[in-house]
This record gives sequence, C-alpha cells and structure tokens, in this order.
Amino acid sequence: MILITSIFLFLSILIYWRYFFFFRDPDRVIPEGDNIVSPADGTVVYVKKVEKGIVPVSIKKRREIKLEEILKTSIPPDTYYIVGIFMHPTSVHVNRAPIDGEVSHIFYTKGSNLPMTVMWCRVLIRRKPFEAYSHHIITNERNVISIIGKIPVFVVQIADIYVNRIECRIRIGEKVLKGQRIGSILMGSQVDLIFPCNDNLKIIVQEGQKVKAGESIIAILAK
Repeated sequence: MILITSIFLFLSILIYWRYFFFFRDPDRVIPEGDNIVSPADGTVVYVKKVEKGIVPVSIKKRREIKLEEILKTSIPPDTYYIVGIFMHPTSVHVNRAPIDGEVSHIFYTKGSNLPMTVMWCRVLIRRKPFEAYSHHIITNERNVISIIGKIPVFVVQIADIYVNRIECRIRIGEKVLKGQRIGSILMGSQVDLIFPCNDNLKIIVQEGQKVKAGESIIAILAK
C-alpha cells in the first residue's frame, strides 16, 4: 500500500510539473526608465566583453570562440557585451523583449544538440567558470532575434537536447515593448543577450546572479 501511494504521489508531482508548473507564465512588473531587462529567467553564467569578434568564454582551454559561432550570422565588427543566462528546468521558460524597438532580424539555425547538464551542475555547485566544457553554446539549435531600439540588441535562444521546440511569437518588422513576451524554449535551456559596448551604458548584473525575464535590469542606458 505504501509503495502504491508513493508511486501515485510521484506520478502526480511529475504530471503537475510537466503539464502545469512548467508552462506557467506569470505577469511581471516591467521597470521604467532607459534600461535593458533580462530576456529570460535563470542564472547569469557569464558577462563578457567581446572585442575583435572574439568571445572570451572558457568552454575549452585554448579554444577561442567567435561571436559569429554564437549568432550564426555576421554583425558589424564593434565591441559588444554578451550576457549568458542559463534557464533551469524549474524556471519560467517564457522569453521577453529586453528593450523597446522594432524586430529587424529573425534567424533560425538547426544544430547538433548537446545536453546542458555540465552547465547545470556547475551552476548548482557554484563552480566557475560556469560555461566550462559547455559546447552547446556554439553547437545547439538556436533562434536569433535582433531588435533595434535606442541600441541594437540580439536575443539568442539556445535549445537543450531535451527541448521539444523553440517558439518565436514575433515577426520581422513588428514593434515590441520592453518586457513583452517574444517566445519560449521548453525544458532547461539558455538565452544569450548581446548588445554594443559604449560609454553611456552600465552593466549591473554579475555572474551567478539570478534574474527574471522582463523584470531584472541587465544594464542601464545613460541619457
């Protein structure tokens, strides 16, 4: 009897998590002002400055990563910031626009999906660099959304091997508001946020910090 009850309880929790808790989509309080908000719920795994097209993340020793390997497309050779956000299996998986602006580009790329288990474990035990040995950053299926506002930003939705799909809810030419729902990724996954580096911008998040989509401020734009 105890065994049957335990099995029933386990299955009930699993069904609730998979079909109800996982798909929750709570309202968020969008901060006012000139700022860039997080496009995803999760943990910030890296905040890096990209110079000459090279991203200084440590997926493997002596392995340089080009920004084009993450975006799967070319962009002007400026200096950028890249903020990586790992979405836990228990995170809200709805993605939101980081700024007000117009969608100028949506580019989907299939990939050889690898599991994000290594990154998940390193985040859980707080072992830096969180991105070590996480080759999914450059190999996995992804959807890149470019939004042009006060500055251009790129939202990179990266799928896990266990993800059923990447969902994009917007179209090229559509105007979006900061904090607006723009898509989702099922199961544990990652979202990268890329934007130009300039003197009028101040990053206020750190590696290891937990953020909420549409609510947590990533950077402040000076007037």
